[in-house]
Amino acid sequence: MVEIKNQIFLQARENSTRLPRKVLMKILDKSIIELLVERLKKVGNIDKIILVTGQYNNNKKLVELVTKNELNYFCGSEENLLDRFYMAGKKFRSDNIIRVTADCPLIDFNLINKGLKIFIENNYDLLTVGRTSKYPHGLDFEIFTMKALHKAWKNTLKKYNSKEEFFDTFICPTEYMKNNAEFKKLELMNDIDFSTIRITLDYREDFELITKIYKELYYKKKYFDFNDIVKLMEKNPTLLAINQKYVKGVQN
Repeated sequence: MVEIKNQIFLQARENSTRLPRKVLMKILDKSIIELLVERLKKVGNIDKIILVTGQYNNNKKLVELVTKNELNYFCGSEENLLDRFYMAGKKFRSDNIIRVTADCPLIDFNLINKGLKIFIENNYDLLTVGRTSKYPHGLDFEIFTMKALHKAWKNTLKKYNSKEEFFDTFICPTEYMKNNAEFKKLELMNDIDFSTIRITLDYREDFELITKIYKELYYKKKYFDFNDIVKLMEKNPTLLAINQKYVKGVQN
């Protein structure tokens, strides 16, 4: 029996535009990327966690940091995430890929475990948790098969005049899958709407909130989950105000 490789592709790069070098910023003496990897190591049934980043010269410190933490890495297109993920998948002989972005340092490993179980049991091509899933914004992830990624890469490439043009264009890894009915897809929905809770990392205010959450919860329960975060917010409603101006659909 052939063993299926479920691999986490951690998407990160140093030159983020809204909050430069955010993945190297520190909370409790650990970088964002190190805290995120700690949480991802709690995901079960995983073959590897792989940093999937842009060109080496632009992300040297990030690559050096994950190498010290004994992670694999792949350097690819700075802009074209579809090509970056596909080439990484080929290199590491992936079967199922879990895409996590570095702007989610509070990612919930329990939620990923739940999603991966549903994904495998139902033979989905794509499973997503995103902006419309009723979970707090910052718990986003996607799971997709390498076969689906290959089909998306091949069919998207056909639309461009050259490989150079394709390589330099921003394309999300799952854009083609989401827009084509040939793929079996599921958006994992939460029962209660927590979408007004923003725990992603794009702005200085996001970093302030995430820092407060870590300081409140980390030493009490190192591997806290989103239920612990929600309870903390309910006890301390002023926390929500820190970055509320960036929550879509909320009147300020």
